[in-house]
Formats: sequence, C-alpha cells, structure tokens
Amino acid sequence: MQMKSEINRDKREGDLKTVKIIFLGNSITRHAPAPEIGWNGNWGMAASSAEKDYVHLAAADLRAAGKCVGYLARNIADLERNPGGAWEKTPEGLVSFGADTLVLKVGENVPEGKEEAFQERIREVVKDLRGAGVRHVFLLGTFWAREAFEKGYAALAKEEGYVYISLVPLQDKAFQAVGEYAHEGVAAHPSDRGMRAIADLLLKAMREEGLLDAVGIPPFPEGEEEYRDIAVTLDGKKIPAYTARVSAIPFNCVWPGHQRPVKQTELAPFVRFDLAGEADVSVKAPFLPEEAVVRPLSRGVRPEITDKGISFTIPGPGQYTLELDGRAHALHIFADPPEKPLMDPESATYFFGPGVHQRERIVLKSRESVYLAPGAVLYSEIESTDAEDIAVFGRGILDGSRTERTKAGCDMRREGLVHFTRCRNVRMEGITLRDPCMWTVTAINCVGVSYDRVKLVGLWRYNADGFDFVNSQDVRVENCFLRTFDDAIVLKGLCLGEDRSVEKMNMERYLIRNNVVWCDWGGALEIGAETVADHYRDIVFENCDIIRTDQGALRVHSGDRADISNLLYRDIRVEYGKHDQPAQYQESDDMPYSPPEKIAHDGVIKIWMYAGRWSPDGIPGHVHGVRYERIRVFADPEVPEPAVMISGADEEHTAEDITIKDYTVNGKGRLRLEKGDFTGKITIL
Repeated sequence: MQMKSEINRDKREGDLKTVKIIFLGNSITRHAPAPEIGWNGNWGMAASSAEKDYVHLAAADLRAAGKCVGYLARNIADLERNPGGAWEKTPEGLVSFGADTLVLKVGENVPEGKEEAFQERIREVVKDLRGAGVRHVFLLGTFWAREAFEKGYAALAKEEGYVYISLVPLQDKAFQAVGEYAHEGVAAHPSDRGMRAIADLLLKAMREEGLLDAVGIPPFPEGEEEYRDIAVTLDGKKIPAYTARVSAIPFNCVWPGHQRPVKQTELAPFVRFDLAGEADVSVKAPFLPEEAVVRPLSRGVRPEITDKGISFTIPGPGQYTLELDGRAHALHIFADPPEKPLMDPESATYFFGPGVHQRERIVLKSRESVYLAPGAVLYSEIESTDAEDIAVFGRGILDGSRTERTKAGCDMRREGLVHFTRCRNVRMEGITLRDPCMWTVTAINCVGVSYDRVKLVGLWRYNADGFDFVNSQDVRVENCFLRTFDDAIVLKGLCLGEDRSVEKMNMERYLIRNNVVWCDWGGALEIGAETVADHYRDIVFENCDIIRTDQGALRVHSGDRADISNLLYRDIRVEYGKHDQPAQYQESDDMPYSPPEKIAHDGVIKIWMYAGRWSPDGIPGHVHGVRYERIRVFADPEVPEPAVMISGADEEHTAEDITIKDYTVNGKGRLRLEKGDFTGKITIL
C-alpha cells in the first residue's frame, strides 16, 4: 500500500550545513501499521522502534557528523509492483521539499519480467527529482537475493551516474528479524542489526561521495591557465586557482578608438567551489605579508599570518577577497552553496561539461538555455532578442577574452559578453563571467530579469561595466559578486538608434540585494548617468557590501528628464582602505598615471543633476522621495572621511525629500554633508 510521506526536519534546518534527503522505498523504508500481520509500527518494517530503522539511523549519523538534516520518507511500493503505472510528474511535497539527495531502497517487489519497465520508471523518477535540485542519487540494492535483478539494477546505476550500494553481504537470516515476529513476511525484514548495517553502508557511500564534506571542489579543466603564484587549500584539500586580468590602477578615459594598455593591468587569482558549511582556508604566497585583510569586513573573518602562510575560516557560502599588503593580486574566493540547478541540466539546449570549449556567439531563442557544468570554461558570448523563458546557469565560466571590441566604438544594442534585448523571464544563475570586451551583461527593454550568484571578475577593458539595465522592469539581482572597471550595477535610460527604439519603458520594480561589489572605476550602485525615461521608481538596494569604490558608492546620477522617486538604499556597508588609490582621468595615450598622493574619494552618497556629456535628452529631471537607512562606512584612519553630496540642476529641477537615517562612520553617528544648490528638504535622523 502506498502511504503518505513522513517528513522530518531538524530544528536547525536552514543552517548552512543542512542536508535534505528524500528516501523513496518500500516497506523496508516505511510501512504503516498493519495489525492483521502483527505490525504496529509506522516506520521501516521490522525495526523495533522508529529510531532503529535505517532512515532514522542515517539521519542521526549525519547529525553526529555535524550536519543539520531534513528528510522526507515515502513508500512507493505500488510503483514496484506496477512499474507500468503512472508516475506523478510533480508528486505533492517532493519537488517543493528542495532536496539535494535522493536515496532509493526499492526492487524487492518487482514482478518477474517487469525488470526493464521498472528500470525505465526509476530513470523517470530520478530525472524529475534532479530537475527539482537533487544532486546526489544513491541506489540501495535488494535485501533479499535476486541475482539477475541486481545485475541489471547495478548496470542502470553505472549508466546514469547513480551511486550503487550492494546489500549482498546482508542477504542472510542473521540480519533479518527472524523469531521477533510471528508473521513470516514481517520477520523476513531487516532486524535492528540489519537496519544498522544498511545505514552503515549508506553512510560509507555518502562519505566517499563527499556528502559529509563541507567543501566540494570542482575539476580544473585541462588547458585552462592556472594561477601558480599562490597555493590555496580548503579544509586541507588543494584547490587550483584560475587566472583573471584585472585593473591595476584607477586610470580611465572615454573610448579612444583602441583597447586599454595591458601595462595598466595585473593578473589576479580566483577560486570557486561548493560549500555546505564553514571552511578553513590556507594560502601560501610568494612573500610573507605584514598585513592580511579578508573582505567584506562585515563577515568578520580575521586571517592569521604565520611563517607557514595565511590561514582563516570562512563562515559559509559567499564571496570574499583576500588582500595581502594591499589590493594588488588579490585572491577572489567564490563559495557557492551546493548546486540546485534551475532545471535539469541535461535538458539544456546547450550543455557544456567540464573542460575548455570554444563556440561562436550563441543566440538563444524562446525557452532555450545554456548550462555550464562545474569545471567548464566556455569562450563565447550569449545573445537573445525578442525571446522569453530563457536561462543561463551552472557553475562554469563564460569567458569573452577572445573577442575584440570593434574599432569604431561600441554597439550597446549588441556587443558585450551576455546581451538580452526585449526579452521576458530571463534567468542567470551561478556562473562566473570573465573578461568582456566592454559591458558584461546588458538587459535592454526586458521584463522579468533575475541574476543570482553570478560572479564577475577579470574586467579591465574600457567600459567594462557589470550589470547594465536599460529601460527594463521587474528585476532581481541577488548574491552576486562584481569586480568591474566602470559602473558595477547601473540602471540606465537610453535612446539608441535613429528611431530611438530603446527608449520604450520606465525603470520600475528593482530589488538588488545581498551583493558584494568591487568597483575599480565609476559608481558601485548607480542610477544613470543616462536617465532617458519618464520614471524611475520602486527601486530597492539592500544588504550589499561595497568593498572598494572611488567614484561614488551610492550614486543617483540624473542626466536626463526622468522623475526619480521611491528609491531605497538600506543596510549598505561601504569600505575605504589605506591602500586605495586616487582615481585619475587619462587625458592622452602618453600620459602616465601620477595622481596626487592624498586619497580623495567621491561621495558615499551622491545625488546630482545636470545636462552634459552623458545626457541624450539634455532635459533635467527631478529627484525626490529617496531614503537611506543603516548606511555603514568603514574607513582606515589614513583615509579622509568621504562626504554625502546632494545637489539639483535649477529651481525647477531639484533634489528634495531626501531622508538619511542611522548613518555611521566607523561606528560613530556622524555625517559630513555637502549640500549644493537647488535642493529641498533633507532629513537626517
């Protein structure tokens, strides 16, 4: 009889070490009370108590190993007996449970001659649940001897990449509940000893699969350049570092008709891995630093320097940087939670497994997708126009370094590493983007855009913006890392083309949160400078760390007619370090970088309005109803305190109704306000 599921959630579920398991099986996994045969339990038959069946024992063992466990146990014996029957594509509770691990304990009840049909049905079950986020699949063999069935079952596991666990060593009465129950069928089930043995074999397989480890290190692709000036280990395991070219100095200019000189750049390492809890990190550098800093400072990570190197513990998934005696050649650390793909990776239109790949520009049509597996590096660009329901996801790298920018300038409607135009329901998750020829990711006239855990590194060329949203709506950007050489996350209103075809939509309904930003030039979280739209409204930036910026952290850069209102910056942390370098504009190709020695950062908060170089309309707008809450500034003693700068354009185009609440510098409630002309009410709380 098929029964309702049992769901058990650890009280600490939600902790970063949580493992979520679906157990699908027959009566060995769970059987409801059946007094007519002498069974009164509601757990794995014939364990003496719920705590003694293999499901509960395995969960207890995982907890003892430091994991928080959530599990669901369901009896699917009907599927065994009738493998040709219907399998619900989205069984109630299974998909929404969000499991990362599946354990199948079935097979004993499959009728003779139905073995192949049963195996096909198992493929369907696993495919459905993999599409819902399951990454690890364990097949427990039969507890009662079925030699022919076992061979086919083991072959299925090998073919599909499941972990097969043979129970042949337990196919003996010594592991059955013989003598404990009068009914022969019940007594043939595993005793407490048998259940313990099944749990032991399952835990052994889970340990070998790395499920008990906090760190999952993906393969490093052959042919990819490894950064060898440092050595990184995670929980004692070596992890190879990738190489990225980054800006070495904040020295910039308007596109001069040729690419930026490489001498203004440097190479930096980055590592990417999966993390289910905290991890101990050790780094050996070519020199012994006097100072080591892990950012964001808000994560509270404090490195220790010894003659053996630098060591520290990161508390869980997130993006971090390690700086040794300053920002040069900083190590970028990208720790993702275990992968739960947006969809079944094997169903992706373009699937790239581990290794190095080269493709012409990929053009996505509606309902098409790109999947980059852990350990994959794809040299290409991605573009989509007038499409819907598209996705770019995985844990691999998309690299644009082999694409040169056109000498004539740039076509903002096409060029860049990832480009979406007039698309709906766009999702990008997990991947790392490296070295675009100009803007990295652009969304023009799009509705419904979501970026989650996307990492940007290796941005050094002119106009290497991060995320550019152009006349788009309904946008979410979460848990991302951006190191850019121009504006990082920027909301632009543009009119492009002779028919002004890009100017069609207001900028509305944005949620940008939980991101880490390193801006080597330009604004970190920015509105503008181009604001060609009637309205910017309902925009939230919250819980972000800006670990480096030199041209303003929170900028409302109103260059055109837009009415900008209902804008909230909340729980933002901005860091200024003694190793920061003053920004300088490059006037000519032969001009050297020689800024003044004194660091002078632009405003933490900056609102200003004008009609100038970056004003396609040339019509001033209006900024009002802007709120800043819990803004935390951290500045080294050597750094002059940056200001809050607010100004309007003229008497009719003002900046007003601005509220700043709970603003601190190094923990102290002070604020240096530079109030310009044409401003209205500014409230400081």
